[in-house]
Amino acid sequence: MVKSKINPILFIMICAIALSGCSKDKGIKSEDIVAAIESQDVKLVSSGLVGGDPMKLNEIIPEIYSIEKPVAVENDLLNFYVFNTEKARIKGVKEFHELMDNAKFTTFPLLYEKANVLIVYWSKSKDNTLLNKPFVTALEKL
Repeated sequence: MVKSKINPILFIMICAIALSGCSKDKGIKSEDIVAAIESQDVKLVSSGLVGGDPMKLNEIIPEIYSIEKPVAVENDLLNFYVFNTEKARIKGVKEFHELMDNAKFTTFPLLYEKANVLIVYWSKSKDNTLLNKPFVTALEKL
């Protein structure tokens, strides 16, 4: 009877390589979102925190951008929520809808979702179709 022994160091290396391949983060990052949207000829400007505390969703604070004129209506803002997982994003969207149930708007939230990302576009127009196509195309690229 022949016994085969696997070199322990080789075994550990194979396991480490296999595990690192499984644990790679495939989530979308905010830089990816900005690049995808700007590839559609829409210029974004980082706005930082505007007017107090931004709305947290599932413990995530959004990155806030404005859309450079002349494409945007004055004060149109984008909130990028980058969650750790798609499941966390789904929970965040549910929380958003619960928070907005009784809200009265001066701007209208248009939601765009992809993988672990939620983009809330706060538009002056309820039916803003001007930027819908660039956002949808940008998300398809991600």
